[in-house]
Amino acid sequence: MKIFRGCFVLIFILFLSSIPALADDKSLERQPALPQEHVRKLKRIASFIAAELQRRPVKSVTVEDFTDFHKRPSATGTRMAREFSRQLAAIGDKNFMVLPDVGDAIVTGVIVPFKSGGKIKLDIKVVSADGSKIITSYSGIFLKKARPAKK
Repeated sequence: MKIFRGCFVLIFILFLSSIPALADDKSLERQPALPQEHVRKLKRIASFIAAELQRRPVKSVTVEDFTDFHKRPSATGTRMAREFSRQLAAIGDKNFMVLPDVGDAIVTGVIVPFKSGGKIKLDIKVVSADGSKIITSYSGIFLKKARPAKK
């Protein structure tokens, strides 16, 4: 009976430890979509990087979640990385593939907020899978809040 109770307690503790991870996944789904201005800018960046990748013998790319300056993940970084991955896959579908795990190149991004609070800087770097060389990089500035559409 003690063994059964011990197993039950262990399973219960494992369940409780997984709740924050489940909550993080759900919170990403509840986050609002990126503003169209951000989507357009990410599309332009993806086209620039796709052109650079097409000049090299890269057949597959992996996009990691974008992090903050201290390498911590954030909801904004994850949403921007997912959108960037979609745009890159749409542009490079004939020349290279965007894979979820292992690729010939890895795309990383760092999001740094400005002190004024109104803008964020996105630094994207594409490195070879072994990390030995930088293939290309790009920096862009995004407004945190998209401007309202002109009427």
